[in-house]
Amino acid sequence: MSIVVGWALAAMGIVAIVVFVVLAFVVAPWMLIFLFAPVLLFIGAGVNLQMGYRTRLEILPDRFIWCGAVGKANSLAWHDVRQILIPPPNSRPRVAAIAQRHDGRYVEIEALWLSRTSPISLAGAPDHTRARQLLIDGHRAYLAHTEPE
Repeated sequence: MSIVVGWALAAMGIVAIVVFVVLAFVVAPWMLIFLFAPVLLFIGAGVNLQMGYRTRLEILPDRFIWCGAVGKANSLAWHDVRQILIPPPNSRPRVAAIAQRHDGRYVEIEALWLSRTSPISLAGAPDHTRARQLLIDGHRAYLAHTEPE
């Protein structure tokens, strides 16, 4: 969603620049003072695009990487994962899945693309079913590839 908003704000900024330049030539040169508004639109577009392109769940043959809108990217190797668990009903709504490691520790895989203030997050528990299924399928593929024949 952030990517769509970012590109929409960029398009609005371009349209605003064209409108204010045309108005400066047609109405009065002082209309150029309003060119600060597109700058604000471009700043908003940049922030939204950065957040949108940064958030991801990446399934690789040897590991998976997840990254939210802010913070560092996290990764976990498949050989460290015993199984991918569905979070219990009383867990935080941002938890998409829980990876149980072979050493008994649990790693929470938090909201991959939803911010804490996202309307979906505020309205209730977001649906992480697709991300959870991708993780389970990725782990199954790794196990199928590494099992001795």
